[in-house]
Amino acid sequence: MRLAAFIAAHHESILHAWVAFAKNQLPAARNLDAMGLEDHGTKILEEIVRNMAVKEDESESKAKSEGQSLLASTSAQVPSRSHARQRERQGFEVGQMVAEYRALRATVLRLWRDSGRQMAPQDLDDMMRFNEAVDQALAESVEVFIAELDRARDLFLGVMGHDLRGPLSSIASAASVEMRKWPDDVRFAPLILRSVRQMKALLDDLMEFTTYRLGNGLSLSPVHMQLDQFARETLDEIETVSKGRTLRLECHGDMAVEWDQRRIHQALSNLVFNALKYGFADSPIVVAIDGTASHVRVGVRNTGKPIAPHLLPRLFDPLVREEREDDETGSQVAGANLGLGLYVVREIATAHGGTAEVTSTVDLTEFCMYLPRMCASPGVGSDGTAAHSASPPA
Repeated sequence: MRLAAFIAAHHESILHAWVAFAKNQLPAARNLDAMGLEDHGTKILEEIVRNMAVKEDESESKAKSEGQSLLASTSAQVPSRSHARQRERQGFEVGQMVAEYRALRATVLRLWRDSGRQMAPQDLDDMMRFNEAVDQALAESVEVFIAELDRARDLFLGVMGHDLRGPLSSIASAASVEMRKWPDDVRFAPLILRSVRQMKALLDDLMEFTTYRLGNGLSLSPVHMQLDQFARETLDEIETVSKGRTLRLECHGDMAVEWDQRRIHQALSNLVFNALKYGFADSPIVVAIDGTASHVRVGVRNTGKPIAPHLLPRLFDPLVREEREDDETGSQVAGANLGLGLYVVREIATAHGGTAEVTSTVDLTEFCMYLPRMCASPGVGSDGTAAHSASPPA
């Protein structure tokens, strides 16, 4: 009997072994009945048998063994994908789900070997086809399982970031009341308010990160802005918490733009705070705005140790931070502890139809946003990409 036919004829014995193995995957399996333990086992076996019957050439055989079948369905309802979603919801670890496939493979081959049948020339081909089909199902399951884990994590972070804003608002309100009631004794209230602002900046970055990851994109509300005045007001706010550091503004050209004021405030603040964190304490932070071209250039530069070359290509990626020996791990500037500040800057620039770049030498480090004068899109699509995108002039 060919292996595919053997699996179809002995699926009950195979599923019994599947359930017995899944039952030992604790603690997730502790409260599952036989149906919950079997889950999509029957359909996975049927899909493997069907897969083994499909004619394939050498390239498809290789792709399938790597879990990249060119003929595989992309449907979310494929049994292996549905199984991964269910196991994640049941509380299984990814390693436990992978072990299910390993046990399935061993069970089928052991039962086939012990069936008393005579070896046949086509057995090796059947085993290869079986292993390819299992590998394809396993790859599909792992991909979906990890995606489900990522989504659950992002939802948790989003909810946490949202719910923490309430207590922060209460703390800020209480500190403000204290300042009004006892204006002659305000030693701690200003410190509390500064800390609240810094924590809120971190939460803003966290919310932007999770919003984008969950596929909602960045919504924009463009308004007319005079960029020089806007930048000056932003720097005045930052100076209240920058411990006497020098912040200098340089503007050239037309400063009239139509951008999302809240998003640009967040992006510029993140860049300035980043420069404050890593720049030399005795050197100024310069915000240079060039409005002489079709794309407005907003740059923030500082003098400090150069960024390691291997980090430059991925510095705008989420959860990437540069570790330095003199790094103040207690710093609470925007995005500093989460590695999200520069990621948020890039997403805001992209949503406006522009780009974000970084250069770093022994002389200075500069982060720049190149944005079209008129916001290119009122928002982004569900895939998180801008509806229109433009590149800075050469």
